[in-house]
Amino acid sequence: MTRRACLSMLTLTALLVSLATTQTLAQTAVTDSVRKYKFLGKTARDKSDHADVVDYYSRLLTFKSDYHLAYFYTARAQLALGNQEAAKAALLSSVALKPRHANTNLLLFQLYAGQNKPDSAWAHLGPLVAARPGQAKYRGYRRTIADLYRRSGKVTTAIGHYQVMAEDAATPEGTRRELRELLAILYDDLGDASQALVWRQKLAGGGDLEVESLSKMVDLQIETKDYKGACATLETLTRIDSAGRYSHFHRMFELGEISADRAMELAGLEGMASCQPKDLETVAIIAQIHLNRNDLKAVDRWLQRGLLQAPTNAQLRVLRGDLLVHYEAPEDSVIAEYEKALHDPNWASVAQQRIWQIRPPETEEEKLKKSFFGQSSAKDDGGS
Repeated sequence: MTRRACLSMLTLTALLVSLATTQTLAQTAVTDSVRKYKFLGKTARDKSDHADVVDYYSRLLTFKSDYHLAYFYTARAQLALGNQEAAKAALLSSVALKPRHANTNLLLFQLYAGQNKPDSAWAHLGPLVAARPGQAKYRGYRRTIADLYRRSGKVTTAIGHYQVMAEDAATPEGTRRELRELLAILYDDLGDASQALVWRQKLAGGGDLEVESLSKMVDLQIETKDYKGACATLETLTRIDSAGRYSHFHRMFELGEISADRAMELAGLEGMASCQPKDLETVAIIAQIHLNRNDLKAVDRWLQRGLLQAPTNAQLRVLRGDLLVHYEAPEDSVIAEYEKALHDPNWASVAQQRIWQIRPPETEEEKLKKSFFGQSSAKDDGGS
């Protein structure tokens, strides 16, 4: 090798060593700077010096631009300073570097939720919920999302979130009950009575809340023409709502009329009479129904109950006479029952007509009376 070549080699070697040394020194300076600003940033955070936090982490990012926590801490400081848009920009930079960073996503969720942007809020909360579905705090955040959707008019999307929470066994029972009630109301508002009924049926509990819920469920069952289901619900109400028993039985009676269900109608009437034993008109209707069905034991039982309350009630006495006719009792005992009804102007003509059917009139005067009473009886007799 010539002398010139040796000198060139030595020069190149020296240059390479110099470059390596410079690079090493630069890397050391960067590392020292990163360490320095991390320390200063942490100190500022501990002291809640938010402006300094922003300054130190901004400097840090000039040395290490892929440090996602620098963006995250900057965002928190900006929020503390009231700079929401700057905070959002920093958070978006952070999540771009580390998409699954939980705290970054939570802050973005809270920011978007505060701006009433449920789609954007859920975009950052959804992955966290999917990753840790059992986290109690996420259920609370999801309720926020559902409420946002509901208030923004996206009711169907809100319902989807509410249903997930309502069906989650880990959701506290009080919250689940509240959500079931809300779902029933939302479906009802949408005009989906069948789904509203499903959620009403899932409601459980006791006291006034259950009574109110079951009453609403009856409305939905009637709307969907589930008359037998409505009757069953009304029967439950008669057991748990002592104050409203009569009204529930009356509603059952009306429902039986609407649906042409005579058994339901009769059950309602008998319930009404059991609640108000002095409602003799209802007792008489029940006795007449049983008489029409030739259920003589039931007729006798109801007449005894009614006559115990009012021994001289004319309508019941007429029915008692009709019952004795079915039993083929002696004429005198049957007529005696009808005669006890003659004192009541509303039933006198019916009772007299019954008597003449058994023992026809003999004199002209009696025949004229029969003709007269027969005409009025045709108007007054309710089919007894």
